[in-house]
Amino acid sequence: MKKYSFLFFFLPIIVLGISSTGVGVDKTTASLALPMGIIDIVWINVQSNTITWDFTDIDRNANNPPFPPISFPEYYEPSRPNTRYYQRIRYRVRGILWPTGNWEVTISGSGDPSPACGILLTDIHYGDGAAGTWSSLSTVPQVIASGSGDIGWTNLYQDYRVRLDGDETYTSGSTTVITYMIQIL
Repeated sequence: MKKYSFLFFFLPIIVLGISSTGVGVDKTTASLALPMGIIDIVWINVQSNTITWDFTDIDRNANNPPFPPISFPEYYEPSRPNTRYYQRIRYRVRGILWPTGNWEVTISGSGDPSPACGILLTDIHYGDGAAGTWSSLSTVPQVIASGSGDIGWTNLYQDYRVRLDGDETYTSGSTTVITYMIQIL
């Protein structure tokens, strides 16, 4: 009987040891569900203005010199809308569980106006016209606002102007797209 009691004692240990070491179990793969959550939220609202330069009505904007230009280069602000600021961008950044990290608002253009009219994307400038601060549009996003942490709804105003240098051609309907983007870094 002593022989069998010894077997009853070690048999469960051997069986449990074999099953827990993975004999007959594939241990090369395992699935694990990872819950994901969005912890930062950004909003951006771009006023639905279509910025237009109509050179048959360019004097509608009192900020513009006479057309055609007396000398080159000459700069013209939009004929529509005809008062500053031409574009309003509203944005907000909020961390759900804790304040967000760094964030930025960028501007970029899709490319030269099409159909071609002699005005290039870099001839279109954005900035604060009242302060005389201008930058050329680019297909590479340029930072126009940045910060860190939560920020409530904030307004950002943009003016535009176009540079004429004398090689433009009469073309109706040339357009380009300007993109504003907000992101958490």
